[in-house]
Amino acid sequence: MHILGFKILYNYPAWFVILCLLAGLVYSGILYYKNSTDGFPKVTTWLLAFTRFIGVAILSWLLLSPLIERLTRHVDEPILIVVQDNSQSITLTQDTLFNLEEYLNDRDAFMESMDADFDVLSYSFGEAFRGDEPIDFSDRITDMASVFSGIDAYYSNRNIGAVVLASDGVFNRGMHPVYISNNLPYPVYTIALGDTIPQRDVVLSRIRHNRITYLGNIFPVEVHIEAREAAGMNSRLSVSRDEQTLFSEVLTFTSDYHYETVMIELEADEVGLQRYRVELTAVEGEVNLENNLQEFYIDVIDSRQKVLILANSPHPDIGAIRMALEANDNYEVSSFLASDFDGTAVAYNLVILHQLPSSAWPMNDLFSTIQTDDTPVLFVIGAATDLQLYNNLNTGFGIDPRGEDRVETLPSYNNSFALFALPEQTLGLIDVLPPVFSPFARYEAGAGSQIMLYQRIGQVTTEQPLIGFSQASNRKYGVVTGEGIWRWRLHTYLRDQNHMAFDDMLSRIVQYLSVQEDKSLFRIDAKQFLYEHENVQIEAELYNRSYELINDPEVRVNIINEAGVSFPYVMARTSNAYLLDAGTFPPGDYILRANTLVGGEQFSAETRFSVLPLNLEGLITFADHNLLFQIAENTGAMMVYPGQWELLRDHLLNRDDINPVMYSRKTFDEVINMKWFFLVILLLLTLEWFIRKRSGSY
Repeated sequence: MHILGFKILYNYPAWFVILCLLAGLVYSGILYYKNSTDGFPKVTTWLLAFTRFIGVAILSWLLLSPLIERLTRHVDEPILIVVQDNSQSITLTQDTLFNLEEYLNDRDAFMESMDADFDVLSYSFGEAFRGDEPIDFSDRITDMASVFSGIDAYYSNRNIGAVVLASDGVFNRGMHPVYISNNLPYPVYTIALGDTIPQRDVVLSRIRHNRITYLGNIFPVEVHIEAREAAGMNSRLSVSRDEQTLFSEVLTFTSDYHYETVMIELEADEVGLQRYRVELTAVEGEVNLENNLQEFYIDVIDSRQKVLILANSPHPDIGAIRMALEANDNYEVSSFLASDFDGTAVAYNLVILHQLPSSAWPMNDLFSTIQTDDTPVLFVIGAATDLQLYNNLNTGFGIDPRGEDRVETLPSYNNSFALFALPEQTLGLIDVLPPVFSPFARYEAGAGSQIMLYQRIGQVTTEQPLIGFSQASNRKYGVVTGEGIWRWRLHTYLRDQNHMAFDDMLSRIVQYLSVQEDKSLFRIDAKQFLYEHENVQIEAELYNRSYELINDPEVRVNIINEAGVSFPYVMARTSNAYLLDAGTFPPGDYILRANTLVGGEQFSAETRFSVLPLNLEGLITFADHNLLFQIAENTGAMMVYPGQWELLRDHLLNRDDINPVMYSRKTFDEVINMKWFFLVILLLLTLEWFIRKRSGSY
């Protein structure tokens, strides 16, 4: 920084400075002119008068609030950012003759040689863009796009001369770097590391599967396999669990770049988190065996909602409801006629009653059990329904019949319905559905009830419910006030050549009714599946007996690995809950237990999570120098190889567009804030006081 000049600015006319001088002159003159009482020598009197004159003049001048305007010149040297790929693929794509340690020493020497002409900065990247940390090629992910976003975040509007990017061109996360390089305002020189010649390798490149399945289901697993330089060779693909082989097949590679997808179907025959091992046997001369093995996890749960359908008599509605629910793996459906049912509703999450209660089957014992256990019920009202018995159940929707007749009613969607959402496909279906048959009656919706579909008679949309929901205590009710919804399912197929829209609507109705709210006072939540580079984060909520969130008590957490080793933690408090970041864990299965003490009462919660191994870097064992060349080409730079440091240095120094940037800047400072003015005034007044004391005055 160079100061080019400065000037003093005032909020008052500049001639006010003369008044400040006059104030100092008058003050010192009155105090010392012809003052014979002190008897100071003439020289002393003049010295005292001068110090008082200067001090008062400066104080008066400061009252004018002067500003000092400085004009400075700054020189911004060009920045050279050297970025090193620190991912594991660097060691996998190198040939055996390349010496990484020698390369890193040459890189450091290059940066030192450029220090005289550039402001040299060093970064590395892999899982993230970070400062100059030790280069150990240990990152398990390569996000090359993070280099350019990081530079933009740190050095936006700075004089970036050039970027030197050393990599093998392999990336497996983030945007494609070639696309980003089209709009970069600085040249990117690339140093091409690694060997581009493919070596013999068979790779499990990808496994696609569901995270969750239900007990007894057959679930698909899609295995993607690549084989390089292995034409004519064989490898065995196997899938196992707990040392038991579930699938095995011999694969023959027909070319030097063979790609194949194998579809496998496995049965979920055990509840819980199941670990599956997929493996390819090695071929002769294979260079990398790490990518021959992958593991994946499936959470097999036995928590399908159990739905009971009871009917007064056979009816096509029963088949339509059953088929719609059985199309969804989440539901296990049982259907009976009332005359054949001798069980209890306790084992079911939802009971669907078609034209029940009826005069023939009042179902008193069933309703007694439902009320005791708060089992949700969906009523389908029909001609056989005894409406007086139904009204006695206080479902939230009263039906007062006006005769024996039934009315053809069409559905009309209530746009204010908010219990759950219906997709556009289903909403479009509602307007064209055929009519159902509803009782000719006066309908009454109780307080707190929600109507999803109104009855439309002809062209008139009434406020009478066709499908509605209510809740009494902890028990949910749903009511369909018409029979004949089997026509809706047939019409859906006629329109769409499938039943999806109808099945989805019925599934959402059943899901709302059957799902029970979590009323536990202590709850924990953690992601069930993580990769080994992700932090384990746990959230917890604690409620008092009034279901108000509290976080005064301490919450302790133990994470237990497969060997039984426990890792204890104490959760941190947030505004009204708890949070814990436990860091990363090695691959494996873990049990998470949390406990707390509230008013002498112990609360505990438990969950499980699995940490999955991450082997993205081992999927590709040869470098992609074409990508590095394209990045350099797009930014007007060049690609070099290790050892061509002099060529890189000369090219950078000979560029005409990399120069220091000079700019001037004005700054304004209030004089009254400058400490040395205070020191000057203090020194003058102290000097005056000292001289007067030394001369025997006060």
